[in-house]
Amino acid sequence: MTSQAYANALNEVKRLGQNTSTTRTADQTVAAKFWAPPIWNTWNEIADRAVTAHRTNLETSARLFADLNLTFADSVIAFYDAKYHYLVWRPVTAIRLGDTIGTPAITGDPAWTPLAVTAPDPSYPGAHSTISVAGASVLSAFFGKDGQIDVTSDALPGTVRSFTSYGAIATEAGLSRIYAGQHTPLDDVAGQLLGTQVALFVLRSSISENFGARASAASTAGGY
Repeated sequence: MTSQAYANALNEVKRLGQNTSTTRTADQTVAAKFWAPPIWNTWNEIADRAVTAHRTNLETSARLFADLNLTFADSVIAFYDAKYHYLVWRPVTAIRLGDTIGTPAITGDPAWTPLAVTAPDPSYPGAHSTISVAGASVLSAFFGKDGQIDVTSDALPGTVRSFTSYGAIATEAGLSRIYAGQHTPLDDVAGQLLGTQVALFVLRSSISENFGARASAASTAGGY
């Protein structure tokens, strides 16, 4: 945590994630609130709409939701194992106690408050990033990477955000936690890598006759 990379990451969330930030854009504030609900629930809703839009048959739909939620279960195990192995403090703690870190690149701000309430667990890797990339990898493997995808949120009823790929959804979901003051970019990147690895493991273990094509699609562009 005395590295320049950590200082840069912490200072980014310090600027963007504060409740009174003047650096965060209005759209970034919407994204921070939009992605606040439990992330695996949101991805199951995205999958449900995809199955309906593609008119997927019962067998393939069942396989999709089995692969998707097994991936989520394994991802949760993996990221909690990592969180309590590395024990990286959350931005709210690191920023308030920044003067104790031991690097002049970080200046503490005891009054700093994040946009959203911080979860009571370690920061690294980010859960939203892990789950979102895992979900994007599985859905891309079944339906392809590209296409018009509309997403709604239980936190902002009536708000619809549109994307051109599942990967783009995962990217915004991960970044939203920086805008909300919950994670640094380092947490986001680590979560992306972990989610990709778990999804590929699950897809490679799938017994579906279409496994080869799905795993190949998930491997493209970093997993989604």
